Amino acid sequence: MAQGKPRVDVDMASGSREPAARRWAALRWLAAGVAHYFSVLLFFGLWEFVARSGWVNPWVFPPVTVSLAEWGRSLATGDIFHPMGLTLLRALGGLTMALGVGITLGLLMGRYRLVEWFFEPLIAIGFPAPKIAFLPLFVLWFGFFNTAKVLIVFTSCIFPLTLYAYHGARSVDRFYLWSALSKGSRGFALLRKVVLPAALPHIFDGFQVALIVSFIVAFVAEMVTGGGGLGFEMIKAAQDAETPRAFAMLFTISLLGYGTIKLAEWLRALLLFWHIEHEAH
Repeated sequence: MAQGKPRVDVDMASGSREPAARRWAALRWLAAGVAHYFSVLLFFGLWEFVARSGWVNPWVFPPVTVSLAEWGRSLATGDIFHPMGLTLLRALGGLTMALGVGITLGLLMGRYRLVEWFFEPLIAIGFPAPKIAFLPLFVLWFGFFNTAKVLIVFTSCIFPLTLYAYHGARSVDRFYLWSALSKGSRGFALLRKVVLPAALPHIFDGFQVALIVSFIVAFVAEMVTGGGGLGFEMIKAAQDAETPRAFAMLFTISLLGYGTIKLAEWLRALLLFWHIEHEAH
């Protein structure tokens, strides 16, 4: 019995150190998070200082704490969820349509000369054009509500998705193609089994660009044409001199965009674990 006692004391001592180690790890994680977002905290601190300094009219430029309080109130009451849902529907609806059409078109252009010959002039002319300029025509044709906004998002997103998929298909190693051809893969089977997987890194680059574009275009379209959504609510709040509410809408669209970008990065890491960009890490 006497020989077992020191072992119990050691076990108790090690057990008491484990919660302390966990607390220390949590503090280090929190400190790393604060350090990572230091620029954002500094920006908010300067915003608060300027708004309360008397140099500007707080009615026009309210303190960030007031705007965040209004944002929290909108979340608590649920006022913000309906316009947020409309903006998400329009942005992601147009993006989803563009994903299907743009990736398919880009892959076909990258592998078939006739498809490239036919669509290349349309892409070359349409890509530099400001797609938001088509919004008045879309409103005239489809009305002020969802259809026009989804289509303007689709029109804005299809070009980067097509171009990235095209370059991805063009950059497939010819040895992969020769190997697949030697085993009898042809046509769409070759596209599905070889070209699409090899082009995925480029396609994800285009997807991440188009994701940002979809939120920007949906928000701007709502600001210009109304019909509900975060953009419409921001303009309405500014017209009613409810500046904190306008900032609350801006916070919401920014966080939605940031959250979806992080989700896309996670999805990229999950699906492209085999790619050299992850092997380097």
